[in-house]
Amino acid sequence: MAQFREPPRTGFELSWQVFGIRVRIFPSFFLFAALFAYAFVALNLVGILINVACIFLAVLFTEFVQGLVYRSYGLRSTVIIQEFGGGIVPEAEPPLRIQRIVVALASPVSSWLLFTLVYYSNQEYAWKDSHAYARFAYVMLCFITIFWGVVGFLPMYPYPGGRVVLEIFGYLSPRYGLIVTLWLSILIGLAVIADTVALLLGHGSVIPFIQELSVTMRVIMAIFFAIALMHNWQLLQIALAQRRQYSADYDAHDDRAPWER
Repeated sequence: MAQFREPPRTGFELSWQVFGIRVRIFPSFFLFAALFAYAFVALNLVGILINVACIFLAVLFTEFVQGLVYRSYGLRSTVIIQEFGGGIVPEAEPPLRIQRIVVALASPVSSWLLFTLVYYSNQEYAWKDSHAYARFAYVMLCFITIFWGVVGFLPMYPYPGGRVVLEIFGYLSPRYGLIVTLWLSILIGLAVIADTVALLLGHGSVIPFIQELSVTMRVIMAIFFAIALMHNWQLLQIALAQRRQYSADYDAHDDRAPWER
């Protein structure tokens, strides 16, 4: 999903490398994925295993495609799969703004690509009707890919859509681009959470397109947005503090009178 710092290496993770992309899988991923699966299938062991496998496939596919985009720009990267999904850590960001936008959008686009592959493979071979568990795998893959495809395009940092917004605002205002992006992300997060709460209280949903998602998708999205909202609020306080410190340092070295500045 979002880019972050690479965690320290442990002796319990699984790792391999292909095409210049290193993949690291932490045991915590399987634990959290199993807990997520339990919400759908209770104590059905086979159902839990299928659900975990579907989540793993979707996360690995989307992050690996993003890694291939980085590789096309000559950059190596590391895919991290841990408790709340996946992320990717490049050795450096691409130098051009348009390249960074392409890299960000590669994640949700690859999610829709996986959905297309699952959907049309079933249209061609009708594999989901071969067994009840095959149908369950089909439903879960569609659920996961649609969910991330929608969330990935929403303009909320640090999700891909939010990174695109940051690049645009950073171009329009290098000084305030990050602060504006974080404020926008916080407002969008509050709107989605409030809309979800209203839906659960029986008042209906008013946000276009999102209102077409199932209640389960909406609740999961609200949880992810709540986590991102807290993270963005912390980043905003840091950015504002740095801006105040920069202004104070600038004023301290400015010998002009206040009315001359």
